[in-house]
Amino acid sequence: MAESNATDLRVQKTQDAIQTAIKEMICEMDAADITVKELTERAHIHRKTFYLHYTCIEALFEDLLGQITEEYYHAIDQLPIDAPFTEVNRVFFEFTARQEPYAERLLCAPGYREFADKLFLNTMIHNRTRHNPYAAFSREEQNIINTFLCVTSVNIYRQWVADKKRVPLERLIALSGTLLSNGVISLF
Repeated sequence: MAESNATDLRVQKTQDAIQTAIKEMICEMDAADITVKELTERAHIHRKTFYLHYTCIEALFEDLLGQITEEYYHAIDQLPIDAPFTEVNRVFFEFTARQEPYAERLLCAPGYREFADKLFLNTMIHNRTRHNPYAAFSREEQNIINTFLCVTSVNIYRQWVADKKRVPLERLIALSGTLLSNGVISLF
């Protein structure tokens, strides 16, 4: 049993070292510039050790985004299933606004967008499995509605970050909620 705990501790320390190194690197460089070699040097681990945990750097990006996703699911799942869209919008913007710098960069920087966009689409699917106000529409129409909501929300967030968050968060939530709600309400 003591050996198992020691092994678990070593694995956890390695995971922590990898996570710390990748978060620093994300803040400093584009996705294409991050290499396993540099990551392992920063984390003070051997390359083979990295490959025991991940198949590639992209898998590490996906792992980080998966952690962010799980945190978001926890936040959004606190709302009642039939919460109005404006409250879902509020949770999304409050959640994204409080992310650490590495997460903000993962969500906004062009080099990471492929990974981030996948996260946002999965988030939308999660939201719709809980409550789907668009169930009366065909599957294809729902795809269009959900894509509109997802892409618009993400790009509003990205623009807000690009503008150095000069619009106060409460104003951003109100403005985006109005824009998104009126766009969706016009369908009914």
